[in-house]
Amino acid sequence: MIRTAILCISLLVTLGIHPGAEAQERHARTSFTFREIPLSVALDSLMRWFPVSIVYLDRDVDGKAATASCVECTFETALNNVLVGTSLAWMNIGNQVVLKERSVPSVRVTGTVAGLVTDSVTGESLAGANVLLNEHTSTDRRDPFRWCPANTGGFYSLRSIPPGTYTITVQAIGYQSAFLSVSVPDDRPVRLDFTLAPREIILPEVAVEGKRSALSTAEGFARGTYIRTAPSDPHQYYLDGVRIYNPSHFGGVLSTFNPDALNDVDIVVGGLPPSYGGRIGGVLDYALRNGNRAHLSGTASIGSLGTDLSLEGPLADNTTFLLSGRRGYPDPAVPFLENHGTPSPLGSSELVARISRRLSASDRLAFSAYYGEDSYNNYTQSDSVQLSNNFSWGNSALNVQWTAVVSSSVFLQASGFYTRYNATLQHLMSGQPWPPSPLSSGYMIEDAGIRAHAEHFYDDTHTVRGGVELVHHRMAGSISSFSTQIGRLSLEGLSSWELSVYLQDSWRILPGVSAELGARATTFSGNRGTLSGIDPRFSLLVDLNEQTRVYGALTSINQYLHPYRNSGVFLVSPAMFWYPSGESVKPSTAVQFTLGIQRDLENHMYEVSAESYYRVTNALHEFAFSSGTDLLEEAIHFGTGTAYGAQFLLRRRTGDLTGSIVYTLSWEDQQFDDLNGGAPFPPRFERRHELKVESWYAPDSRWAFGVLCLIASDLSPSPAPHPAGPARDAAIVLPAATGDVDLNGSRLPGFQRLELNVLRRFVAGGYDWQLAFRLVNGYGLLDPFTWQVRQSADVRTSWSAIVEKIALFPLYPTVGLSVRF
Repeated sequence: MIRTAILCISLLVTLGIHPGAEAQERHARTSFTFREIPLSVALDSLMRWFPVSIVYLDRDVDGKAATASCVECTFETALNNVLVGTSLAWMNIGNQVVLKERSVPSVRVTGTVAGLVTDSVTGESLAGANVLLNEHTSTDRRDPFRWCPANTGGFYSLRSIPPGTYTITVQAIGYQSAFLSVSVPDDRPVRLDFTLAPREIILPEVAVEGKRSALSTAEGFARGTYIRTAPSDPHQYYLDGVRIYNPSHFGGVLSTFNPDALNDVDIVVGGLPPSYGGRIGGVLDYALRNGNRAHLSGTASIGSLGTDLSLEGPLADNTTFLLSGRRGYPDPAVPFLENHGTPSPLGSSELVARISRRLSASDRLAFSAYYGEDSYNNYTQSDSVQLSNNFSWGNSALNVQWTAVVSSSVFLQASGFYTRYNATLQHLMSGQPWPPSPLSSGYMIEDAGIRAHAEHFYDDTHTVRGGVELVHHRMAGSISSFSTQIGRLSLEGLSSWELSVYLQDSWRILPGVSAELGARATTFSGNRGTLSGIDPRFSLLVDLNEQTRVYGALTSINQYLHPYRNSGVFLVSPAMFWYPSGESVKPSTAVQFTLGIQRDLENHMYEVSAESYYRVTNALHEFAFSSGTDLLEEAIHFGTGTAYGAQFLLRRRTGDLTGSIVYTLSWEDQQFDDLNGGAPFPPRFERRHELKVESWYAPDSRWAFGVLCLIASDLSPSPAPHPAGPARDAAIVLPAATGDVDLNGSRLPGFQRLELNVLRRFVAGGYDWQLAFRLVNGYGLLDPFTWQVRQSADVRTSWSAIVEKIALFPLYPTVGLSVRF
């Protein structure tokens, strides 16, 4: 105890008696030059010169040298100069200076493996290919150490890999898997590109045919592809990243685009990523082929529904081309239909071209062009009144796209584009009391813009995607009251700019839990005002085990361009027009919740799933006005809409027999304060029940048999145009002062589609041939509308088009012969 007291007193004396002396010693100045002398010698010199006590451990200074110089510097400056280049730091403890090793945070040394996955024959990017990294000693490839799907450009990046030797497996449907052993260093990323060889699949056209059924207009008269939760009009169609406003074909017997020109099709229903925006509904994103880089190849077909030809091949070193043309003529397809009602003349033309050049192993520049046009004509008469209609609508698009792998973790895509949609509606009414004079409507919308999209594979748990898009819209049109049946519209001089910025983080929270969080911010500015909005997006995927997963999503969307499909010809024809939001035209906003569960059975041979959804739409647009106004914003009524339901699916993926059964149950309601007495009512195209069965049986490589059956229920009969009081099924009526018009009377009835297919594959002349025989019910072949005209002073009610119910039987034959060369 006495010794402790003496020691404490001594320390206090040491600290308290000499502060001035210690400060004086440290403020002394000296000059020196050291050149590669032992660090301990340099420190001893400093202690003699100043003098100051420097305490250190021999192990911290042994083997270290000092190279420093100083002119008339203080102790602190001299010591700092001596310690430069060492791992030592100093601190004051009393009147002593203590040296110690700096605490260096541990750095996890990891490596990266990245590259591209392409087709070994054509050089096409294989979007969605699975890249799995397993430890070299692991024999279970089902439990990879790292996993990454290739993006739309075929790029993958496996990050944060500890140095070592691993096995990489690359898998894609329709291709032979690739296996490779790779050593991952810690000092540089490893670039590994994979070219997968196509695997012979029995009748590959069967899979394409299945896509045709799913993506054709056959699922709704004149309505385009039907996706649950929203009618087809709000859906977005993209071709190589360019919005195609209305690619729908009339009747439903032709696919939206020629499948032979497509490399990939991505359908997004719920959980919309922030890279898409501006439209309530789903997304159908089509990617064109780049062209065969090995040799000239193509396909050609001729049949009773249309003819098409596709060519692709190399143009020069690292340059390929694709050229595809199609002409659909379902009108003369089956002349024996005369006994059942001659179909109205239809026509569809399509031309697609793409030139792609590889600038380097990591850069590609592509130019693509699209042109499509459809027409529909009909003629009818009643007594002394005749009506002939000639409708046409079409799209054209140009796109220049640059794709680059900037680094082992960054993928970039930039493009400039132009797209145009136009529609023309020609009517000729003649007879009493109509003098022969044409009544016409026309519309045009064109976009020009630029877009940049980047993906950063940040580490093994985060992939960040972001981008910016600037689009200039220009719209013009004059719509007659004859076409709309409610009033004349003028859309001249409409111009607006749309700027969007989006960001998303794909986050692997746990080995079996993944989330995507993001948002899209948009400013819509034009000569009718400026609007802005932010759309948050969130989705979650949880793997309960290897067979079962649950998922959910929240999607918010602001829609600034609105399609008109509310009355008149626009109810019964794919032709339509769009109009912009402004200060008096509110943007529609929708929030959708999705929750589902999916389970694989019998070693992934079968898939069963159930998905529910609920969507609320605000500022829903409806129209009810007289022919005395041509200001669209004065005619809009704003309301709310709800849609909810569930979909149940059973699919068999592999084997001789494949196919799916899908049942959808849904409810939809709309409510407007100014319409129908404020009572809710169902929209025109609600489908309460829908059952779809699609199956293919391929017993060998030569034969395949398919069936497609689609049955959708109709609601109760159309309500009377003069409802006695508010009711769910009451019609929308105009104010009495302007005359009653049943805006909800032209409802699509339930429909039934049946198609039987027989495919025969054979080899002749060294080429692969396929003969297709189809039995199709009248849906899509017969004219689904009965046109009527009558003498009426009101141009709005002088004609009507009644949708006929098409029965499952009889079935009408169509044939087609195709060759792949």
